[in-house]
Amino acid sequence: MVSYEDIVNLCVRRSLFYPASEIYADAPAGFYDFGPYGATIRRKIAELWRKEMVQKEDMLEIDGATTMPETVYHSSGHLKHFNDPMTQCKKCNTLHRADQLLTALTKKEFKEAMSDTQLTTALRDAKAKCPKCRGELMDVRRFNMLVPASVGAAGKTVCYMRPETCQSIFCGWDRLTKTMRIKLPKGVAQVGKSFRNEISPRQTLLRQVEFNQMEIEVFFDPKQIDTIEGWDDVKGYGLRIQRANEDKVTTIPAEKLVKDKIVSGKLIAYYLVRTQQLYEKYGFPFEKLRFRELDEEERAFYAKEGWDFEVQTAVGWLELIANNYRTDYDIKGHAHGSKKDMFITRDDGSKFIPHVWEISMGHDRIFYSILDNSYRKDKKRVWLTLPPLLAPLQIGIFPLLSNKPDLVKNAKEIHKDLKGCFETFYDDSGSIGKRYARADEIGIPFCMTIDFDSLEKKDVTIRDRDSTAQKRVPIKDLRDVLFKLLTGKVKVEKL
Repeated sequence: MVSYEDIVNLCVRRSLFYPASEIYADAPAGFYDFGPYGATIRRKIAELWRKEMVQKEDMLEIDGATTMPETVYHSSGHLKHFNDPMTQCKKCNTLHRADQLLTALTKKEFKEAMSDTQLTTALRDAKAKCPKCRGELMDVRRFNMLVPASVGAAGKTVCYMRPETCQSIFCGWDRLTKTMRIKLPKGVAQVGKSFRNEISPRQTLLRQVEFNQMEIEVFFDPKQIDTIEGWDDVKGYGLRIQRANEDKVTTIPAEKLVKDKIVSGKLIAYYLVRTQQLYEKYGFPFEKLRFRELDEEERAFYAKEGWDFEVQTAVGWLELIANNYRTDYDIKGHAHGSKKDMFITRDDGSKFIPHVWEISMGHDRIFYSILDNSYRKDKKRVWLTLPPLLAPLQIGIFPLLSNKPDLVKNAKEIHKDLKGCFETFYDDSGSIGKRYARADEIGIPFCMTIDFDSLEKKDVTIRDRDSTAQKRVPIKDLRDVLFKLLTGKVKVEKL
């Protein structure tokens, strides 16, 4: 049974990620650095998202500023609504998220949307104490999670670090409509940092102060919500759906979601399908995925409809994506705050403000969940079954013995020849078993060994990470064979 601790132990031991500024005792919680292999896996997660969602759906991609003026957050509603319920220990002054503390203590679900009075009453009824020192807890109050930033030599320009990447997209929408010949519906995407002043950062990448998002905002005419190119290709696709206030997950075709008015229209069902298809390509089993419908109390303040996309992990069902029908809330708010005319004119002369369907992905949570899904161990080894598209390296190249010049020379020649086409890794340190183990732990799908027979027969031994099957392959055929292996057209056992 894989545990959260197993995954974090591997990540820290192999420097996939680790606490930022960790050599300093005063380094704050909620900040993490990604080492060489972790950074590569994370980049490849974004590249597959970019290929499947941004490129195939003909979206625009931007790279917005992370610091924005206070006026932006007046218009977006974050200064008023972006709050978490907080309780504080009277003895040690430690802050706690009230809803999460109650959920952990009682094993019942408490929602952050509950009123401060309701949560305070629940704390008293549960006789809750500070988990750190067992001190008495204060009444619940709200804490705004925006991270302030002082800008300018005099520090007079009040700014905040963006709490979500979408505000850069909304603030740039006016310019994009004037310069990019936009035809609705149109998705605008970006990958980047967001910042939230979490009350109690915890569980490494699962709740951070600084984190990465992969954001998509699809702008559309609300009168055309049932007009979407590609609908016939996805309408029969089954989505894993859990309705609000239900415990069971049901597979429902996209067209039935629309017909039964479970979603607001075909455009929304279409992007739910495209989202689930992406996560199947990330390697998640169908049965470990679900869209959980949010009821009115649980939805964000700007959302008419909301679906949390979740995957099953060692810590339970984990939210990776907020899918929200934001209507015209954002563009209307920024139009009012900036005094800009953001209306679009239809062919018939009527005007409207675009509605928005949001697909907001937590990049770092996805990274953790992919590791969770691919982590394997037995009595002999630990390995990651990462899809080749996500593996930090594709091929390990190992001379059987490092003290034999002919073997080393041959292995380095093969490494030099292949690294122009593949992501190769040369290693001649330690026993061949230890080298396999190091490669397995970071998810390298294939390794090849150059031994004494290789010198005579002009071939190598290729080993499969998951099955550990091995086959000898002529050196002259390596490029073609490796391409077929990495694209899944053939398995090592069938060579």
